[in-house]
Amino acid sequence: MESKSKISLKIDGGEVTADEGMTILEVAQQAGIHIPTLCHHPALSKWGGCRMCVVEVEGVPRLVASCVMPVREGMMVVTTNERIIKSRRAVLEFIFAERNHNCMFCEKSGDCELQQLAYDLQMDHMAVPQAFTPYPLDITNDYMGIDHNRCILCGRCVRACAELAGNHVLAFQNRGPRSLIGFDLNETLNGSTCYACGICLQVCPTGAIFNRQRTHYAVKGHTKAWQATDSHCPQCGLLCATTMVVADNTLLKVEGRLTADGKRPDRGQLCFRGRFEIFNDFGERLRHPLVRNAKGRWTEESWENALDRVAKKMNSLRDTAGGQVLFGIASGGVSNEVLIAFRDLLAKGWSAGTIDTFDGSHYRAVLAASRELGHPLEEASWRQLPDSDFVIACGADLSKRQPLLLSLLRRNVLENGSRVAVIGPADVMASFRSFYFETDHEDLPAWVDILWNMAAQASGGTPKAKGKTQKTGQAGGKRYLTDLQKKVGMPAKTRTALTDMVSQYLASKQPLVIAGEALSDAKCASALNHLARLTGLKDPDACGRLMILKRDGNSAGAWKLGIAAQKRPGPKRRLKAGLMLLGEESAADIAVWTGRSAPEFLAVISPHMPTKLLDKAQVFIPRPSWLEEEGTYTASDGNETAHVKKVLTAPEGVRDTWQTLLALADRTGGAPALKTLEQLTKKAAAELNPGIET
Repeated sequence: MESKSKISLKIDGGEVTADEGMTILEVAQQAGIHIPTLCHHPALSKWGGCRMCVVEVEGVPRLVASCVMPVREGMMVVTTNERIIKSRRAVLEFIFAERNHNCMFCEKSGDCELQQLAYDLQMDHMAVPQAFTPYPLDITNDYMGIDHNRCILCGRCVRACAELAGNHVLAFQNRGPRSLIGFDLNETLNGSTCYACGICLQVCPTGAIFNRQRTHYAVKGHTKAWQATDSHCPQCGLLCATTMVVADNTLLKVEGRLTADGKRPDRGQLCFRGRFEIFNDFGERLRHPLVRNAKGRWTEESWENALDRVAKKMNSLRDTAGGQVLFGIASGGVSNEVLIAFRDLLAKGWSAGTIDTFDGSHYRAVLAASRELGHPLEEASWRQLPDSDFVIACGADLSKRQPLLLSLLRRNVLENGSRVAVIGPADVMASFRSFYFETDHEDLPAWVDILWNMAAQASGGTPKAKGKTQKTGQAGGKRYLTDLQKKVGMPAKTRTALTDMVSQYLASKQPLVIAGEALSDAKCASALNHLARLTGLKDPDACGRLMILKRDGNSAGAWKLGIAAQKRPGPKRRLKAGLMLLGEESAADIAVWTGRSAPEFLAVISPHMPTKLLDKAQVFIPRPSWLEEEGTYTASDGNETAHVKKVLTAPEGVRDTWQTLLALADRTGGAPALKTLEQLTKKAAAELNPGIET
């Protein structure tokens, strides 16, 4: 990297050295000199709109905005004197006068940059009269609202929406005192194209944009009474860096660790899952072990008695009917340590015939494709997305599973001119994609077959025809494609667009294929892998081009640790007893397993009361939520892990999940080899990848 020239200047009489191109504000901050700002944010472009950061520069008659003024050799800067303070205070008074900034009734009080500036500049009165009129309040969105009465028009949210989210929903509307921050063409928040990522909320310096999901405790106290913990969000497998803010064991807010250094393609932003849905009510907390008595009523039981009951039943069936009648089903959203303890309990302690995850069918499709290819599928990382010049998203419900990827795709289209093709039931990239082919999930396999055959023919490969390999151009291959197109009802206009898409895809140099969970079919996965390797891989050291999205936050860890069964038991196999480990699974997820013939005995470990299992289970055992216990999680591509810290304390008496599982293992007749969380972490790291990045 080319080094920048060094220059010398004086700030407040002190000699400082800086890189050429730095601003006065950046150099002052580097030297530990405070200059107040409002419109400036280190992760956003420089704007110089609020004039709060003005300073004196020798030889310049007017005060200059330090956030946009570059330094030069020999420059002499003064950051504070009577003239500067008077100017800043005048600007601040006009800001307060233009809108309704009554701090007593604002939820941001105590955590507001505007309020803090008033304290710092000792603004105990206003020399200008207030001139505001009431402005609208928009609470049409479930996640956040905007109160224009508290907006200072700093433009941070506008720049963040464009530069970080890549969505360009926000913009200034009207002129003069009627100026507002608007959504699209004067739409409501919920009626706009906003994806509710909340980046505007995080960079807002006042209470103008607020979190509607936050607890009422968020409006109490000051930041000095809060605890901020840096951690990671494990909900979708991207392991986004977060800062969790807590007070009195209550989560107040979740923020991304925004950065402009480019080390992560997302630059520290979050999606609505990590920022807002973390506050969702997932039901009544399970605080004590419960057992169902002979009359079918649920009663509280001691931990020891509840664990004894589970172990006694599972041990008895293992010894009399064999381990094949036992099963275990685990959430793909729990930590690697919990997965290790769960797997060893079921496999070694009870010799269970079936150990699976709720997304096991997806794993088996990928595994079958790997066997067909003769080697494991080489998965691409989400970090490759910003460098891709053509992306095919097939059966990928990004808006629900990995919303942050939509942001990266939008930015890639706008900043690099990348092209995106979407195949599936939802147009998840409306206004940003180049191609969209609408199809139901049931027809996705046929679409993938068509796409692969067309691309193979166009590139001189060997597409499939009637189950056999055909040379390019042979009539059999054409007839096969025609039959498939008729099957999915593809009109001539769509065939032309698909041909154009294939041509552009084959001409790309850095393509990427994103396969969603909907493609849980071995042939689909295999065809997409072939498609991903058709182009852009002339370099023998090139990385994979197929990105396989996983359903749960630690699905990749569960797959690599062998939790998901390679073969699901057929309907003839009678499963008599089992253990179900829940995270935040929906009723539909649970129904997939409980819809089969009910087992004789079912024990459930869950953080919340599993109401859908009240008439099917015999024992409920509480566990902490992921916010209440620490552990490691594996990224969606399986190539890195992150340590997720404990930020909240679980309800009194609730044991860590790994402790519960090891206690059950103690009751199987053989002592577990692992005794501590540190040992579980070490074993998980060794099994996942000896050279894994941590």
